[in-house]
Amino acid sequence: MPHNSKRRSSTSLLGAKRPSIQHANTETSQLNLLKEETHTGDHFLSPAQLEVIYRTNVITGLTENFAKELLEHYGPNELKELRGNSYWAIFRHNLFGWFQCVLWCGAILNFIGYFAADVIDPGGEGGHSGDDYLYLGCVITATIVGTGLFGFYQEAKNLAVMSGFEKMVPPNTVVIREGVKKVIPNSDVVLGDIVEMTGGEVVPADVRILSATNFKTDMSSLTGESEPVKHRPECTNANPLETKNMVFFGCPITEGTARGIVVATGELTQIGKIAGLVTGLKKEETPIAKEITHFIKIICGVAFTFGFIFFLMVFFIQNSWLAALQYMLGIILANVPEGLIVTLTVCMTLSANQLKKKNCLAKTLQAVETLGSTSCICSDKTGTLTENQMNVSHLFSNYTIYDKTDHAHVSERAYSILSLAASLNLKAEFSHDTIHLPIEKRKIMGDASESAILRYMEINRSATQARQMNPKEAEIPFSSAYKYQVTIHRMQSTHSYYLIMKGAPEIVLEYCSTVLTEEGDQPINPQAKKELRANFIKLANMGERVIGYCDYNLPLNAYPLGYAFDTQQRNFPVEDLRFIGAISMIDPPRYEIEKSIALCRQAGIKVIMVTGDHPVTALAISRQCGTITQPTAYDYAFEQHIDLADVPSHIKSQFSAAVITGDELRKMSVNDLKAAMKKYDEITFARTSPQQKLFIVETYQSLKHVVAVTGDGVNDSPALKKADIGIAMGITGTEVSKQAADMILLDDNFASIVLGIQEGRRIFDNLKKTIAYTLTSNTPEMLPFVLYACLGMPLPMTLILILVVNVGTDLLPAMSLAYETSEEDIMSIPPRKPTDHLVNRVLIFMAYFQIGLIQFFAGMYAYFVVFAESGFFPSSLLFARESWESPSATVKDTLGRAWFYIDRKRVERRAQTAYFVATCWAQVSDVIICKTRRISLLKKGMTNHVLNFSIIVELVLALLVTYTPLCHEVFSTEPLPWHDFILAWPFFILMILGDELRRYLIRNNYSKWIEEETYLEGFRGLVSLVAKCVSSVLHSFWPAFIKHVCGAHTTRVPDPLTSARTVMSAKLFILCCACAVAAAAPGIYDSYGGYGGYGGYGSYGYAPAIAAPVAHTIAAAPIAHTIAAPAIQPVAHAVAAPVVHAEPIDPNPAYSFSYGVADPSTGDHKDASETLQNGVVHGSYSLVEPDGHVRKVTYTADKVNGFNAVVERTGASHAAPVAVAAPIAKIAVAPAPVAVAAPVAKYTLPAIGGHPWG
Repeated sequence: MPHNSKRRSSTSLLGAKRPSIQHANTETSQLNLLKEETHTGDHFLSPAQLEVIYRTNVITGLTENFAKELLEHYGPNELKELRGNSYWAIFRHNLFGWFQCVLWCGAILNFIGYFAADVIDPGGEGGHSGDDYLYLGCVITATIVGTGLFGFYQEAKNLAVMSGFEKMVPPNTVVIREGVKKVIPNSDVVLGDIVEMTGGEVVPADVRILSATNFKTDMSSLTGESEPVKHRPECTNANPLETKNMVFFGCPITEGTARGIVVATGELTQIGKIAGLVTGLKKEETPIAKEITHFIKIICGVAFTFGFIFFLMVFFIQNSWLAALQYMLGIILANVPEGLIVTLTVCMTLSANQLKKKNCLAKTLQAVETLGSTSCICSDKTGTLTENQMNVSHLFSNYTIYDKTDHAHVSERAYSILSLAASLNLKAEFSHDTIHLPIEKRKIMGDASESAILRYMEINRSATQARQMNPKEAEIPFSSAYKYQVTIHRMQSTHSYYLIMKGAPEIVLEYCSTVLTEEGDQPINPQAKKELRANFIKLANMGERVIGYCDYNLPLNAYPLGYAFDTQQRNFPVEDLRFIGAISMIDPPRYEIEKSIALCRQAGIKVIMVTGDHPVTALAISRQCGTITQPTAYDYAFEQHIDLADVPSHIKSQFSAAVITGDELRKMSVNDLKAAMKKYDEITFARTSPQQKLFIVETYQSLKHVVAVTGDGVNDSPALKKADIGIAMGITGTEVSKQAADMILLDDNFASIVLGIQEGRRIFDNLKKTIAYTLTSNTPEMLPFVLYACLGMPLPMTLILILVVNVGTDLLPAMSLAYETSEEDIMSIPPRKPTDHLVNRVLIFMAYFQIGLIQFFAGMYAYFVVFAESGFFPSSLLFARESWESPSATVKDTLGRAWFYIDRKRVERRAQTAYFVATCWAQVSDVIICKTRRISLLKKGMTNHVLNFSIIVELVLALLVTYTPLCHEVFSTEPLPWHDFILAWPFFILMILGDELRRYLIRNNYSKWIEEETYLEGFRGLVSLVAKCVSSVLHSFWPAFIKHVCGAHTTRVPDPLTSARTVMSAKLFILCCACAVAAAAPGIYDSYGGYGGYGGYGSYGYAPAIAAPVAHTIAAAPIAHTIAAPAIQPVAHAVAAPVVHAEPIDPNPAYSFSYGVADPSTGDHKDASETLQNGVVHGSYSLVEPDGHVRKVTYTADKVNGFNAVVERTGASHAAPVAVAAPIAKIAVAPAPVAVAAPVAKYTLPAIGGHPWG
């Protein structure tokens, strides 16, 4: 690395100090200095002045001692190492990003909950055990580590380890020191060294040319110039990058030799400044990273806000901060989608693989989506929009311009002579190792222009054969002094010599006196010269490089065969020649590039050409590609035959398209450039430097554009690094550009970018669908804790089951949405604005308050039905938490039966399992409706086979959790009868049909409001929405809640607006409940009549002597079902208890039931109960007769002692055994039954026969 020192200036003879990056006190000021344009005067100075400035001698060079001092003072001639992100940085990003940190907090809270379970939940009376916290913490930790390692692997395998600049530095250099020529390591080159350079090498530093012989360098990677630049000692331009007497570090030398003086080394060379810029620039956060951060902030805000609210509520209700902390933890964890990080990683990985198939290699996963967010593409010309290969475009002869594909005139004399001359006057040759390949694929040794002519003439005129038949006898090479090239050939057909001259057409024309036409040779008069020049200008204005040709048939008598031509003395004529025509060449646009750019325009994306090429050439290519379609000031100047500088300013201001050059950019401030970008719809930037490209990118970013930059050269690397997404060329791109970029085009084709944009937009849409799907389960996961804390109900869903949903059943369906195909109009809509977030108000509203609420109703419906089947109606569950969770307390159900802790916990686990299964069914319907936002499911179809498979997997997982003993132990679940497993089907159908109706209304434009409120509208109004919901809920339910807790009801006069909101919210809530209940009504059934024996758990012959109508009411469904109990016969003095609905609870034979029933026609009232513990049946029943006597029977039974009973009537005791029908056999058939009976009727309804739907 260079030392912190100052360097001598070349801008002054007084030896003032050159500006250096070491002057800066901070990294920012150093970077700003590197962004400035290069200002140096080395190219203006004479050799004598350079000797004074650099204290050297142009003949003998530096002394060894002085060179050693300079090396110690300035440091070695090396470039700053350019590396991408380290493996540790990538690993840290994937393991400790925003999202990961939130999950780490959740895992830590769970571990704290596990270790403090005895304090937080003594005796296990809470809604979940310490093991739940441990399982949840371990799974979240495994999720973070697993996805982190997966993301690290995906990004690390595309990481380039080597610095691209290292390959640009030559290992050794020839220098002259103390008059002796030496070969030294290139790192030892210092300021003032005299270096010698030859073709095939690399320029060792920034060098001012002192002498040169046909010396050419390839500066395309630095300036974008596609043609090799021929250098000479004279200054030709004020811009140091364009003058011919300067060569720059790292540029390949194509041919010739030169001697020069080193004027800059290491990081102060042009390439070193670019390396410093690339290394120092900090990339902006990608759009998807911003969206994920925004999403995390919303989720964390919602989670912690609700958690804190319920912490306060529970604290004031229960006066226990430990219990409040437990509820807060449950609310927070229910809101954090633990499986979403897995889904995001997998989705972007899948999309990256899809892009790779389309020749776009994403180096980072987040770059995949960034391309879809792009609103402005700053594209390099050479190699990206064009083929990076010069091709013949037009031929000019006989005062006519012919297209290269027009072969109708090949037989014309002027055309054929021009083709022959162009075939012969060539230095370029086909490489021998590729001569067997097709002409288009052969490698050519020579410059770009001659290679283009040779390839074209070989295809159309067989140039190789013509050159063999007419060998070259003499040649005057091209020189910048006279700007032409001459060859003399011995012609086989005429056995004479043929002279051909080529060069710049306006130069060649000056050596001619006649012009070849179909009518013969015509003298060149002023009118003919004007017409010829007008054609040259026309070709030049098309952005083409024009080469003119003239010839002379040497007379055989003056130049007989064997004549000795002397090119130094020029013993042959080079004046009074015949002008035969011209050939123009251009680096043509890529195939179908115009179509690709038109697609970008249709998608609302600006395409800006930024090139180092000449403005006229840039404008011509822009027109052919379609980046400029409107007139510019250049077109006006061409039409009026005036210079651009002569175009009046008021005329320039009328155009909506412009070509802005580097010289104009130097005079512009940031505000000036912003004004130009806003004013002109179409812009092309020409003759730009690397610093100016960076300036352009930063300005577009300041205008809130998401900028993509394409490039292949070293000069593009700062802009590639700074862009939101840098795209390098995989074939022609330099190592430096590939290192600085985020994505590599493997085929160098701009059309691949368009495919990448479409894929990126599809990714964003699918990510939005994935997040919408994932968030909907938050509502059914969070609201159970609300009911548990505020209404004192048994917990409907445990933390461990929440985890099963988040990282189990939901995971594969969420990932499968990444395989969804794009919407039909995805490339017809403008790029999303920065304010159009991944998670916006509408998505939150849909997920939490529409789909999420329906899922919650589905779960609560299943929850209440399962409890009702065991005799616990909703009214008996409210505010029963304290006694319910106490192992020592007994709880009575709606029928007045006492339940022990173990038995009621078993029922609770079955209800929690039903809630979980209902949530799974609702999520299946949710993933189906998330497939498309507009297109009908009937049209879209279920062609996403990954999604179809994921639905099957989700249901299989639900079955495993419900029915496998291992899952019962781990997840605290209980098996369900088959009918309870499908309780959520009405809601499943309701969600699909409702969303299909929504899409139908949107497609047919029935309601713009529906579209805005269910998909499109942005995030604005989220705060007001939450405020409205909270206000409405509090206003509707808070007084009743306070009355229950405090025993008082506060009243106030509500304002009309709040009242209206309250009424509206209440109506919507009631309507939603009513729709859910109406859809679910056919699924609400009890177990009496018509189901006498499903699943082997049917009723047996025990019932009251007199059939009585029984009213069966369930809170979730405001419909009273009246079911007639089947009549059976009484037996002796005892009436056997009816087992109306028995079903297995535990593999061990144990059960408990009780019920009461009355017959209004006779006045009989009967209560009965029975338990089975440790193989012994204990039972009793009593019957109140109309005369007031009470008959009570107490009995026991087992397999050893048989059946024994004691009968009591109105206090009288009969100790002798009574023959009563023993239920032992029945019990053996149906082990562990639980009787579910209807409650005693509070009112009488007419009895109906059979089941209501039977």
